[in-house]
Amino acid sequence: MSNLTNLLSHINSDRATYYLITLFGAFCMYVFSLNRGFQGAVDFLRRFFPNHTPVFYDRLDFFVVILAGSVIGTIFFSPTNTFQALAAGFGWVGAINVLLSPRGDNHG
Repeated sequence: MSNLTNLLSHINSDRATYYLITLFGAFCMYVFSLNRGFQGAVDFLRRFFPNHTPVFYDRLDFFVVILAGSVIGTIFFSPTNTFQALAAGFGWVGAINVLLSPRGDNHG
């Protein structure tokens, strides 16, 4: 318990703020990506959790993509200001969108 108390007492409010901004950026890019038919992790989730409704997969995909995107964006880019934090969220989800899109969809 003392380790948890020690960890919580040393949380830097700037880092928490930057993470939340990165999370917001990942959320925004996910929403913007839906217009291009971004599937995210839906195919994987259907194989991993079979026999669920389409709404289940869509909602779980939303949380997986934005939470993983914000954590990876925060770790990978280590933002030190709000602009960098927002770009980290946009960048991670945008990069995954480009990598997972079918080849013919990359040119508009």
